[in-house]
Amino acid sequence: MCGIAGIFYFNSKHREALPQHHTVLEAIKHRGPDFQRHVSYPSADLYHSRLSILDLSAASHQPFEDSEKQHALVFNGEIFNYKSLSDSHLKLNSSGDVAVLFECLKKEKEKALSRLNGFFSIGFLNTAEHELLLARDRYGIKPLYYYKDENKLVFASELKALLCLTGPLELNSEQVYTYLRLNYCAGQERIFKGVYSLPPGTFLKAGKDGISSGSWYQVSEPSKTFNLSSLLSDAVKLRLQADVPVGCFLSGGLDSSLISALAKQEKPDLKTFSIGFKEHSYLDESRYAELVSKHLKTTHHAYLLSEEDFLQELPDFLKSIDEPFADSSAFNLYLLSKHSRKEVKVALSGDGADELFKGYLKHKALLFSAHPLLRPISGSLNFIGSRLAGSRENAVQNKLRQVHKLKQLRSLNPLEKQEFLASISTHREAEGLITSGGSGKAFRQLFQNSGNYAAYLLEDWFDLQVVLAEDMLVKTDRFSMRHGLEIRNPFLDYRVVDFALHLNHRQKINFRQQKIILRKELGHLIPKEIVRRPKKGFELPLKSWLCGQLRGTLEKDWLNEEKIKHEGLLNAGAVASLKSRLFSSHPGDSAAKVWALIVFENWLNNYRSFIKPNA
Repeated sequence: MCGIAGIFYFNSKHREALPQHHTVLEAIKHRGPDFQRHVSYPSADLYHSRLSILDLSAASHQPFEDSEKQHALVFNGEIFNYKSLSDSHLKLNSSGDVAVLFECLKKEKEKALSRLNGFFSIGFLNTAEHELLLARDRYGIKPLYYYKDENKLVFASELKALLCLTGPLELNSEQVYTYLRLNYCAGQERIFKGVYSLPPGTFLKAGKDGISSGSWYQVSEPSKTFNLSSLLSDAVKLRLQADVPVGCFLSGGLDSSLISALAKQEKPDLKTFSIGFKEHSYLDESRYAELVSKHLKTTHHAYLLSEEDFLQELPDFLKSIDEPFADSSAFNLYLLSKHSRKEVKVALSGDGADELFKGYLKHKALLFSAHPLLRPISGSLNFIGSRLAGSRENAVQNKLRQVHKLKQLRSLNPLEKQEFLASISTHREAEGLITSGGSGKAFRQLFQNSGNYAAYLLEDWFDLQVVLAEDMLVKTDRFSMRHGLEIRNPFLDYRVVDFALHLNHRQKINFRQQKIILRKELGHLIPKEIVRRPKKGFELPLKSWLCGQLRGTLEKDWLNEEKIKHEGLLNAGAVASLKSRLFSSHPGDSAAKVWALIVFENWLNNYRSFIKPNA
């Protein structure tokens, strides 16, 4: 697990004066604090910041080269099946996965990618053929941004490192609109014009004649000789490989509990980690994590978060946001990673299970929205929901909020339902917040199925292509790597994904239960109380905290009317209206929308030097 960056010239004669190399490495040092290096080649410069997990010796330092310097590799991630890929006749100086990956790419180039079981972003340079290969793992677990102009291609794990090599760029108003709709950025185009995210499961080649790209990943028919239990057990076993301490995140929900139970079978001294809230019992799940830990007999570390903790950690958290991202649960992950890093360098998580096995509350809402009994009571639901819908921070108000959404779903077509369930703000709200630009074209493209999941139902491909890749995995990567902690995701082993995608929906969800097959095949490993528990969100008590000690900062500093007018990006009147709603007796979901504006304004301040003036 690491941070990577590089610059490739289509013609070596067009090399430019580079910034001081330490600025690029400093921008990704948090991703790999153990070792940093820059190497210059005739056609390229490569940067690597290493988090040592496998083979801690200098033999696995990167950029990784052959003796003739004809090939060089910078790689962020882990290849879990590297031992089975290793050529027994080949003498490797390293005992880790980087040397094996290097030899596979030398021999097969992009054809080697489909044999990899792991997560990765890769920059592989062939100096003899004047070619650069970029590639990203199947599901977008590891990030890879790139920028190109007529002379060069620049790539990096995070935006700040990339911008150190490109210089200031213009903001992309279409992506600002997308962010305001979803609370995160999404799609190939990113927040800066000319910057792209390499799509999951694809590769890009750059050479003297420019660039070409293609997809290397396709969903495969699962082997009939395996069941879910054996596949997931092996996925966990592979992901426990490390030359450093490994633990598990344990929220007390079904997914992380099952991963912890399987890990405990392989690792008797397993450490588990959870986070909860001191003053908000409705959002606090730490008691369930303690229950599972006692059942499994793990060494458990629980961290209870208070409003004071939030205030203390908030400035650094906001500085750590690489691209605007306002999923509030990112703060929980940020703090959990910070504390867990004191004990382990790798943690397993339950990421991906909700998308693969219909675990979100929205999946249940979609099912119930089509129920014939909803029609005769829809008028009552509309009356109750529209007048009493509240926040997410207590059971009654949250249930009313869900009732109101259920009624609204009834009148929408399948595509509109996905947009409605994914969005934090409506088109009118987002359009009203932006002073100019932002037509929503890029946002609408997110709902046009294409690529690896084109053959699957609308909600399936959207869950994998957008929700998982652009929200959940971004959150996991950015805010764990801020503290140099590697997160591994057994549910996203490609064999488990292939298996899940070929299941009938009735094996995943019905009107009574979600994640049916997980509970049926693996439920015996954990307490019955956890197996029976419904889905619970991993959220912050945003409304309470924004209306508490932070209210003054919010009004006078972050969302100051004069400041917003001076910037000219957001409509100060619309922002003021949203603030008023938050502080009213009927705030609804305004806390999440205000939080998105706070994150965006702080991001603007932190990235001011990278934004072209008057753009």
